[in-house]
Amino acid sequence: MYDYDVISIGAGSGGCSSAMRSADLGKKVAIVEYRQKDGVGGTCVNRGCIPTKALVKSAETYTAVASAAKFGIQVDGFRADQKAIHAKKNAAINSLRFGLTNVLIKPRKIDILNGKARFLDEHTLELTDPKGEVRTVTAENFVIAVGSEPAMIPAFHINGTTIITSNEALNLPEIPESMTIIGAGALGLEFAYVFSSFGCKVTVVEMMPHVVPAMKDEEITGQVSAYLKKQGVEIRTGNKIEEVTERDGMTVARLGDGEEVVSAMTLVAIGRKLNTGDLNLKAAGVKTTERGQIITDAHMRTSVPHIYAAGDITVGPQLSHKAQRQGVVAAENIAGMDSQIRYDVIPWAIFMNPEIAGVGLTQAEAEEQGIETTVGRMPFSANEKAMCMQSTTGMIKIVARKADGVVVGGQIFGVDASVLISEIALAVQKGITIDDVATMIHAHPTLAEIVMECSKNGLGKAFHK
Repeated sequence: MYDYDVISIGAGSGGCSSAMRSADLGKKVAIVEYRQKDGVGGTCVNRGCIPTKALVKSAETYTAVASAAKFGIQVDGFRADQKAIHAKKNAAINSLRFGLTNVLIKPRKIDILNGKARFLDEHTLELTDPKGEVRTVTAENFVIAVGSEPAMIPAFHINGTTIITSNEALNLPEIPESMTIIGAGALGLEFAYVFSSFGCKVTVVEMMPHVVPAMKDEEITGQVSAYLKKQGVEIRTGNKIEEVTERDGMTVARLGDGEEVVSAMTLVAIGRKLNTGDLNLKAAGVKTTERGQIITDAHMRTSVPHIYAAGDITVGPQLSHKAQRQGVVAAENIAGMDSQIRYDVIPWAIFMNPEIAGVGLTQAEAEEQGIETTVGRMPFSANEKAMCMQSTTGMIKIVARKADGVVVGGQIFGVDASVLISEIALAVQKGITIDDVATMIHAHPTLAEIVMECSKNGLGKAFHK
């Protein structure tokens, strides 16, 4: 009756994961993607997670070489080759995109349909390809995973050359002498780390009172801010930018207090526009919020039982791994399984160096909910492996319910925080107690021991006080 059992609209993390899981569960599947240049992979592979991490690794390597003398290694005459750095980044993108298409999607007999999608009714899509040719395609079920784009905020006069978004920041042929970055979240801090590592004078402006505004833990965010300042990054928190203009070949960011920040370039690292506006969701009966966010339940079902949604266009943080899990949940429910997602156990990370990561509740958030807490703290300077690496900046915190000791959250600022947070995320998901973590034997010497010692600290049993 229908052309496909499942059509995933969007070939990013949510769309690809839902399509692959649906195919594995025996469904006839297609993916719709309108970005002819990108192919598959969405923002994560082409304009987000992967290219930014490639640039971060280059910045890490550059700073490691610059500081090699502290490990007894003398290096002379090195330089950063931006052309080669971008070639490495693009190679990573192309390799992942090729693998996703030819190793994961095509062998599953998933059709890739190129075109911009628009619902005609709850079972029919109209697809317009890049040449303007129109066709219709039907499916019994849909997974909407169209993602988001950088918001073109009018007051910032984004021109793509001197006032830019993250899309342009990924491909700058040269490092500017100076840059103003609007926003101290993940994008802002990662780009601040990359550009400042290569000698750019960076000023980060954040409207909220502290950096990493999503993390309600001023003890850790204060350490992050202090570290960035020590590295030469200027931090302006608690001050919004009213307007960005150009003057005498420079960009001028006018702050709320009237001060002007002048730089060679301004990067707008806030705001994402949801790509739901052209889908004609009303024709399918799919309900959204005022800003276009699709309303779903924990099974990823929308207001129409056979239409699901995943990724940035749904509730929760805009994270690739959230989208991937949501896509799997949608596919499994389409196949008749009972699959759900828990948003309280989704970890997040910011990939500067040292990294920042968190999961679950902070101490402040727990107390706001009336939860009395037991909190463990430990500086990275107390970890033997971190000392050997000379990477002792930062700290870790683990938050547990005082009543039963169950871990409800954790926050980390330090080397490999993105890896270390997984142990805490597992504890939150499975209801593991802080005593369980403290008594689990960890290999020595490893960075992972800091999770154990932090838990011991919360119980008053740590060797390091």
